[in-house]
Amino acid sequence: MAALNEQDPKFMDFMFHGLDHGVASIAESGGPLVPFLMTQTGDKKELKRFVTEKYEDGISAAKKTLIALHVKPDFALIAFDGFITWEEKKYDAIFVKAFDKTQDEGFEFCQRYVPNEDGVGIQPTGNSAFIGKIENVLLVSSNTKKSQDTEKKKPWWKF
Repeated sequence: MAALNEQDPKFMDFMFHGLDHGVASIAESGGPLVPFLMTQTGDKKELKRFVTEKYEDGISAAKKTLIALHVKPDFALIAFDGFITWEEKKYDAIFVKAFDKTQDEGFEFCQRYVPNEDGVGIQPTGNSAFIGKIENVLLVSSNTKKSQDTEKKKPWWKF
């Protein structure tokens, strides 16, 4: 089990760098954030954005791209725009799903934000929040994922 307070400081820095980058990407123009995949191997970071017709397809494409990588990075994260209910109020938020290849689970965080009063850009509000533990997709091989996808796409008359 991965314990949040026992994570490598480099991984924690990477995760919050991704969250900060997501917020900074829409700070001046407003949302939604174009979903992106950020990876780090050694000291080298790479970022790839996923512009798709339907927003949620960008998030799925980022996940599929990460799973399909032949050489897994040390750290990876998928960032996207979404909503969270906090103290009975709905907020826009940047979400980050972060993964360390040495851990059995990933982590999900978010940062709430509100539009600027002039209607242009956004301001983060409150602190970033830990959402919970998630499946570490760095541990999923593309062969395993393909067989699961094939299983899901059976015609309705085949059981």
